[in-house]
Formats: sequence, C-alpha cells, structure tokens
Amino acid sequence: MHNAHRHLVSRSLGACALAAALLVGATAPASAAVFAAQSLTVFRDGGPTDWLAGNNRLLTDSFDNGDPYHGPNFNVLNGPVSEYFLSGLELEADRALAAREQGGSLLLDPAYGAVSANALGQTGRSMRMRLLTITDDSNTGGGLARSRSFASSLRLSLAAMPDVGQSFGIRLTDNYNTGVGGNSDVIELSVSGGASGNTLSFRKQDFAAGTIKPLGAAPLLAPAGADSLVLVLSHPDANTDTIYGVYGYTDASGVLIGNLTSFNDSATAFQGELHTRIELRATGPLAAVPEPGVWALFAAGLGLLLALRTGRRQSDC
Repeated sequence: MHNAHRHLVSRSLGACALAAALLVGATAPASAAVFAAQSLTVFRDGGPTDWLAGNNRLLTDSFDNGDPYHGPNFNVLNGPVSEYFLSGLELEADRALAAREQGGSLLLDPAYGAVSANALGQTGRSMRMRLLTITDDSNTGGGLARSRSFASSLRLSLAAMPDVGQSFGIRLTDNYNTGVGGNSDVIELSVSGGASGNTLSFRKQDFAAGTIKPLGAAPLLAPAGADSLVLVLSHPDANTDTIYGVYGYTDASGVLIGNLTSFNDSATAFQGELHTRIELRATGPLAAVPEPGVWALFAAGLGLLLALRTGRRQSDC
C-alpha cells in the first residue's frame, strides 16, 4: 500500500471510530445504574404483625407480566386491575426504554427523566411511577386513606444500587386530584449513591414551605446472603398523620434476613387530605443525558467522516 493511500485509510478509520464513539455517546444515556424493583406489596388494615405474616394484602406486584403500566388485580371483591402512571419523562425520550419490565423486575432509567426541582429548588433528573389508587375524599373505603392503617413495601435488587448522584426509592405523595394542600407533602424513603458508598435516607419534602426535613439516615450494610433491600413506608395507626420509615434485607426468595429497622423520627402527611398515593422514584444528576456540546462534537465528527468518504479511496466503517 502506498504511503498516501495508507494515510488516507488511517484517517478514514480514525474518523469512523470518532464518529461511532460520538454517536454512541449522543444516543445512549450516560447513566450506569438503573432502578430495579423486584416487587411492590401494599397492605391495608391490620398492623405490623399482620403484615409481617403476609396478611391484609391489597396488592402484590411482582413485575413479571412484561407490562410496566398494568399489574395484578387489587385484592378486593371484583377489584380492578392495578395501573401505574409514568411521570417526569424527558421530552421525546423513548418511553419503552425509560420504564420496562424485564426478568421479573421493573426497570426505571433515571437518565431519561426530565429536569425538576426539589423543595429547596435544587435540580436533577427525576422519573416516577405512580400507583393509581382511589383518591376520592368522599370514598374512605378505597385507596390509602388516613382513616385506615396501611403500609407499602418495595423490594430493590442489591445488584443494582444507585451510582454517585443517583437515588432509588419509594414515596407517599399528596392527593393530586383535590388541590387541597397541593402537592406539598412528599414523604420519601430511598437509597442514594455517594463517593463513600450507598446511604439510606428518610425525609419529608414540603414544597409549600420550601423545606426538606431529614428524618433519618443509615449506611447500606447488607448482611451475608442478602439479595434485596426492602423499603417500607408504614401508617400503622388509623386516623393519624404519622408515617414511619422502615428498612431491611431479604434473600433471593424474598425471606427477611434478621429484623426490620425503623428510623427513630417519623413523618407527618395528609395536611387536610384524606388519602395519599405511592410513587416509585429514580433520580439522577443533570449530566445523565448528553449536553449540547456532545451533539456539536458528534456533528463535527460526522461531517469529517462524510468529507473523507467523498475521496476516491476510502475505507468503510
């Protein structure tokens, strides 16, 4: 091969590699970890003793039907099929990649989340799957009502814990339909990624007051044999505003290892409303999707590639 030809091929191959690398970076989110929920169980009526025994279940969703937006029937007579609503999706993001069921898990990729602000005005990417339970304040017999005891238990895979700047978890939100209290109360129990490891946190966001109240934190310390992290938001006392944050670990079959741990401080919810709703939430940093500069580099690399391919002698990518 002549030197000039060798040089042209080398330049062409280099441009191909550059364009391919930039294309991958521009079309695929940079998020490394994806929220992987193995099951969601909702209990209503009774108390912790009943719930630990597996009684009083309103819903158990094992995320195994391939449809992230529809789960099993609610456990009531002629109960409807449970439904979820995805919110916080980035404009023009691929809905099928953002939320999907695969291998017996619900997967949420926070890199596809839209930018939103917390109660302090700090921004990040946030994606939420809301379980649609009854929120009619005239119907105290349905949904997660203040007048009844209830708990929600989320099981997350320990093999898919959040990276630095990400958080995965469960929360209780205000009644979206009545407007009473707006969406001011958000009680969150999550696991977050940090430079020194993963941390469990329990907190309350009050958007009306512009405050976040920390209620407890603990390092993630999974015992031997643990496969999953369990996060529980519990309202064990009917006709109160009190919500407790509880966590523990299970083996691969879902059997609890050791005891559940409750944070010392509790949260208050409802603020004049009679119902709350469950949301599963995945968050990530703003850099989780390509910045405009990445697209500019991609365009430049593609332009270089096209220019080189106009020559007589070329090498295919």
